[in-house]
Amino acid sequence: MNTHYSSEKGIQILVKLLKEHHIKRVITSPGGTNMMLNASLMYDGSFEMYSSVDERSAAYMACGMAEESGEPVMITCTGATAARNYMPGLTEAYYRKLPILVVTGTQDLRRLGNLYDQVTDRSVHPNDILTFSTYIPTVRDDKDADSAALKINQAISALTLHGGGPAHINLETVYSRDLSVTCLSPVKVVKRISYDDELPTLPQGRIAIFIGSHRTFTEDATMSIDRFCENHNAVVFCDHTSGYKGCFRQLDALLSLKGAKCLDNIRLLIHLGEISGDHFNMGAYAKEVWRVNKDGQLRDRYGKLTYLFEMSDKHFFESYANKDCCPGISFIQECRADYNKMYDELPELPLSNIWMAKTLAPKIPESSIIHFGILTSLRSWNFFEVSNSIRSASNVGGFGTDGILSSLLGASLVNPNKLHFCVIGDLAFFL
Repeated sequence: MNTHYSSEKGIQILVKLLKEHHIKRVITSPGGTNMMLNASLMYDGSFEMYSSVDERSAAYMACGMAEESGEPVMITCTGATAARNYMPGLTEAYYRKLPILVVTGTQDLRRLGNLYDQVTDRSVHPNDILTFSTYIPTVRDDKDADSAALKINQAISALTLHGGGPAHINLETVYSRDLSVTCLSPVKVVKRISYDDELPTLPQGRIAIFIGSHRTFTEDATMSIDRFCENHNAVVFCDHTSGYKGCFRQLDALLSLKGAKCLDNIRLLIHLGEISGDHFNMGAYAKEVWRVNKDGQLRDRYGKLTYLFEMSDKHFFESYANKDCCPGISFIQECRADYNKMYDELPELPLSNIWMAKTLAPKIPESSIIHFGILTSLRSWNFFEVSNSIRSASNVGGFGTDGILSSLLGASLVNPNKLHFCVIGDLAFFL
């Protein structure tokens, strides 16, 4: 009988991403739950595989191999107490920041605590053996597959994030003995780009920037975004929590609600900031998403992430300001024309949150500060622009109804010379 790749999708995704991230050295301690992974790695032929029946020795071997090669090394073992034997070597790797990828096989974790043999709890680990740990359950559908791919990308990224160190994948198996799969399906690869790395080329086509909640941009950061947009015919889509007040700002809620033509054929969406109160999905219009954030975390809000740039917004836009320029018909002018047309075509609104927002937005005094309640209040005001001199905020971090008025009071105590406004629902007023 010919053996090929395992039929288990989780194993296939892992093998594919190991290849895509150029991880080639594997030290395996054979066992039941990682048997099909080992067979798949052997069939692929791209990996240097070494056997070590003692897991403690395997982890220390990986330390020496990673130190000498300067490259990530994968170690893999089975269930029961096997992974416990990795701890001394992983402690060494943690303090020396050695990139060791630990892949432990496990049975279905629903068996945990129910008297099944060789099922151990790996959900908690000592603080100084791993920089990252994740669990990959059996992949049963496309959503499971997307989740598994992102988690594996995150684990591999953690090997070198903030100095690096060991990262862990707990990979569930169903003990399939089917090794009939002859080729691996494509898997989305997400790569992290740091300050010193070579920058990828901007794709040809329309480029948009979307900013979630963000602290107010400095003048220098704003200028770097504006220069980028000018050179690349890009536009900055925002809501009232974006903190950006530059020349290429455009509220997108009304455009997205109405399916504006200007949103067609966005090739690349550059994603900044954190959680957004804009519930209209800009990612639906883009073919690819790049995220920029100093935290270095792979956060795939739109399911289309291909690169994470571990750097400041300012550094990113300055690095690309004069690269791969793509002039054309003004994207921002097209967006503004569509917005103005849709605004003019709005029907007469009844007394409502949206009517209040439309009526009051142009009347908020210059240079004041306004805080919005989450959901209805913020969504209503996101349809309508306020003056660029007005700063706005909302509690979109925890996204709860409580604390909005208190946040406004705190802000007013720091800046008592500014006029502060709060738009809030009646229920949240009392929280």
